[in-house]
Amino acid sequence: MQNHSLLVHKTNLYQIEQQHAEVPEIQDGEVLFKVNKYALTTNNITYAVSGFKLKYWDFFPTEDPWGIVPVWGFGEVVASKHPDVAVGERCYGYFPMSNYLCIQPSKINAFGFSDVKPHRQALAPIYNYYSKVAADPSFKTEVEDYMPIIKPLFVTSFLIYHFLLEEIFFSAEQIVLTSASSKTALALAFMLHKNKAADQKAIVGLTSKRNIDFVKSTGYYDQVMAYEDYPTELTETSTVIVDFAGKTEMLSTIGTHLGDHLKHIALIGITDWKSMRGFKGVPKAEFFFAPTHAQQKYKTWGVEKTNLLLNTDMVHFIGDSQQLIDITPVESLDRLGELYLEMLDGKVDPKKGYIVQIP
Repeated sequence: MQNHSLLVHKTNLYQIEQQHAEVPEIQDGEVLFKVNKYALTTNNITYAVSGFKLKYWDFFPTEDPWGIVPVWGFGEVVASKHPDVAVGERCYGYFPMSNYLCIQPSKINAFGFSDVKPHRQALAPIYNYYSKVAADPSFKTEVEDYMPIIKPLFVTSFLIYHFLLEEIFFSAEQIVLTSASSKTALALAFMLHKNKAADQKAIVGLTSKRNIDFVKSTGYYDQVMAYEDYPTELTETSTVIVDFAGKTEMLSTIGTHLGDHLKHIALIGITDWKSMRGFKGVPKAEFFFAPTHAQQKYKTWGVEKTNLLLNTDMVHFIGDSQQLIDITPVESLDRLGELYLEMLDGKVDPKKGYIVQIP
């Protein structure tokens, strides 16, 4: 039984390699997942770009200088030496770009369990949890392929929205989303649009010219403009920017353009990772790390309330996504490598959602 993985050079993200290795025998207290399917999105490019800073390379370690980019998807337990985890259990969670994953389950309950392997103990707990599909009220077979595409980014967008709400939107009149065609931006735009009557905030999308028609077609934004057009089209009023692009120079010039009207910049993702030159010169910018905010929500709202609110909104967004996103299968390691490099160069179609299912 062989484990087929896609490796990425940690310091040269364009260098990739396939690894084919025997699956090691599991030990007492461990279980082996067969990775059924997972999503590949620009979110995974952010994991690679931030691999050192946010320790994403540490989840599924391999021999240096190589790393494995984490992905969200489904796995089925095909071998178990843990008395409380049965063969055949299907889970949703954080997996490597591989066919198999060995974990050490703990904190087991009716809804799932955590991996407590020593190398994962210092990492964000939200990434170590595997939820049982059979116990997930938000899971529906007919939208299964949308789950690993939508759920990770929707969690982030849900948390951003409630962060802005708690901050009373920093007294801003308009919320500007960069990389407005990205799925995480669309999820936040969905939340803002859904609550627009209560919040009374203008929703503005910045995107590339080639994606303007697609972004407008979603109906989430009040105004959509190309990056190069903001100097003439962006209203000079109190503004919060939620940045998914990592275009540091652009953020600096928008900050200058808005002057005192700029209230806050929330730094989320890095879809245009090549433009990154550090954010120290970007005015009023703060990095938003979703796992920290998730832990805070679980403490203040409780797990049951948080999951109920999150899943209710997510189910509605998945319903919208079925009209906006076409599921596109990836069925070989060669194609996976090609797609990863296309995403690295920002050449993917925002209307496509890629699901990897390699035998």
